Amino acid sequence: MANAATDDQVKAEGETQPYAPSWLDRVNAWLARLPGPSWAYYLGIWLILVLLQIAALWGEGAYAVGTFLPNHTAIAGLIPFLLALALYLDKKASSALATLRPAMKASDDEYGRLRYQLTTLPARPTLLVSLIGVASIVLLNAALDGFSDFSGLGAFPISRTLIYLMYVGAWWVVAAFLYHTVHQLRTINLIYTRYTQVNLFKMRPLYGLSGLTALTSVSLTAITYGWMVINPELWGDLISMAIVLPITALAFAAFIWPLLGIHRLLEEGKGRLLDECSLRLEAAIAELHRRVDSGGLEGMDDLNKTISSLEIERNLLEGIPTWPWRTETVRLLITALALPLGLWFIQYVLQRLMGP
Repeated sequence: MANAATDDQVKAEGETQPYAPSWLDRVNAWLARLPGPSWAYYLGIWLILVLLQIAALWGEGAYAVGTFLPNHTAIAGLIPFLLALALYLDKKASSALATLRPAMKASDDEYGRLRYQLTTLPARPTLLVSLIGVASIVLLNAALDGFSDFSGLGAFPISRTLIYLMYVGAWWVVAAFLYHTVHQLRTINLIYTRYTQVNLFKMRPLYGLSGLTALTSVSLTAITYGWMVINPELWGDLISMAIVLPITALAFAAFIWPLLGIHRLLEEGKGRLLDECSLRLEAAIAELHRRVDSGGLEGMDDLNKTISSLEIERNLLEGIPTWPWRTETVRLLITALALPLGLWFIQYVLQRLMGP
């Protein structure tokens, strides 16, 4: 993650910010300004959180020295991972918007505002969403008495409190990241529908933002599948899979939903061109009939070429896609989303067939 890119973005947008950046953006901007590669700091945060848990668990005797649960590692890693993922998606969004710029009907000021909006969360809504996320999980677990003996650590108050705080902190970041996803996808839809010039013969600039929605979709499921990998026993649990399936469906919806507006515009543009072609083809055929009926067959070769050309145009127009993505993008997305579920289904069927 290049520090220079973040610094340039801050300088370019700092004078025309439509709103103050969120705590998430401020944390990432601060880490980006530190010397050295940013990834080292995210990795360092994860290691510090893991070591704190190890020190508490082993020091209190909650676990024997050398024993540690992968779940705790995952909870500690979720915080820096989502922070880094948000920054990565923002950089991809900025690059994709630059690719789209030639096809945009936006002034430089509008483009700068949209770029800022696409890559930066508003401060107050992000804070509110994080607070709601933490309050919801705390109240839910309190209602279920989930933290009275958190992970069997009732007799070890330091370890229990530390892991509890990391769990709450993870939900603080998860809530902000989910809002980041919704905010960014809504902005993509806005850019596509209000600030993009539709040209069926210049589709390439549109592909960048659809690639971003695909990356976001895969990221959402990667977190869920990662948890399943850490806890392989969940793959045989129908209740767990009943949760994974809706999450996978929502992830695919996150890919499709921001593109519906531009798909509609492309459909309308394609329909308009097809109508114009059909009108010309109708006129050419009417002229053909007129000449046949009147016996005036002069220039029929040119008329036949005209009709053939219009037929070629119509076939060409009908073959133009109205979804702003590359075929390989959809193929990779479906593979990433469906392959783990397919493997689980095969494993589940084999277990049923070969089990006692």
